[in-house]
Amino acid sequence: MKSSIPNIVLLWLRSPELSRLMLGLGALLLAIEGTWSVPIHTSSVFGVYIVLLLILLGLQLPRLRFGAAWLSHAGMLLVLAGSVLGVSDRIPCKMRLYANDACSIAYTEDMCTVQLPFTVALDRFETEYYVNDSVAPKQFRSYLRIDGKEMVTEVNSPARYMGYSIYQDGYDITNGQYSVLKFVRDPWLPIVYAGMILLAMSALLLMLGRWNWRIILPIVTLIAVLFTLFSIARINFQTLAPVLRSWWFVPHLGMYMIAYSVVAVASIATFFNTTLAKQLMRSASGLIVLGMLMGSVWANQAWGDYWGWDPKENWAAVTWLLTVMCLHVRDARRWKITVYVLLTFVALQLTWYGVNYLPSAVNSLHIYNS
Repeated sequence: MKSSIPNIVLLWLRSPELSRLMLGLGALLLAIEGTWSVPIHTSSVFGVYIVLLLILLGLQLPRLRFGAAWLSHAGMLLVLAGSVLGVSDRIPCKMRLYANDACSIAYTEDMCTVQLPFTVALDRFETEYYVNDSVAPKQFRSYLRIDGKEMVTEVNSPARYMGYSIYQDGYDITNGQYSVLKFVRDPWLPIVYAGMILLAMSALLLMLGRWNWRIILPIVTLIAVLFTLFSIARINFQTLAPVLRSWWFVPHLGMYMIAYSVVAVASIATFFNTTLAKQLMRSASGLIVLGMLMGSVWANQAWGDYWGWDPKENWAAVTWLLTVMCLHVRDARRWKITVYVLLTFVALQLTWYGVNYLPSAVNSLHIYNS
């Protein structure tokens, strides 16, 4: 009897029920932070949760056959491990630099000094405005000289030197006399990106759903077009924020549009065909992952952080976790699939436009019109 206890525990640790429990707990924690901006991700509770999640992923990985599930588990394991282990080695810092000035000291958010291994000089700062508009900047960039080497950094296009990425973080809005630069050195970033590649491969396999595409595809396309038109109508392209002027904008937005359309169709299908609904959720899960990954790479190019715990980011993760919970339903109970599908639909509403009205919207980097 004693010898069977470890096996029972191991089976429970690898069970879909525990997986759903962990996914649900993660969704709850992210929803709380995404709604009220409570810094849960810095708490010891969240730290313990991540450690348990890493253990769970590690235990489940050997029993999975190579495919979407294996790639997804391995990808998340690398992303989380690289993020957790890289915290101590990653020290983002900023520098306020005036024209014709040079400096090698930057500061962290809590004003600790960081001695950079090179000296940065600002030759000139340039702000590009929209036509007939001297208020909304179209782009701003700094022309730098680092150890005598000429470089340019601008929004969405950081300069790179000695393992550091140098971002155009801000500037003197009043007089344009100085530029704010952000320096990030993240030696664990390749591990995180390797995990992202595995997640993207898993997402592509998940998108190959076994549903009647001849009927579903036109419906999804119509809803996606309506979603896109509604979203574009709210965007003022004449004063588009510099961070949005990126080639990632269209694929990132488009992927989410299609994903949310699939979830909308799944919400209808769940009332008469739960098998179809689950297959649609499988495809939606892959699409959401691709949308998040594109957003993460874009964010890293723009801000130097691939995940900023922004309210919209947190709610996007909640939406994805709910789709994954649905995929972990192994029995044929219709009500479970229905609950997960409908919860996902509600979460995507909060992600897409509901975040604008939550208390956390004040601190969101995605509320550009404010």
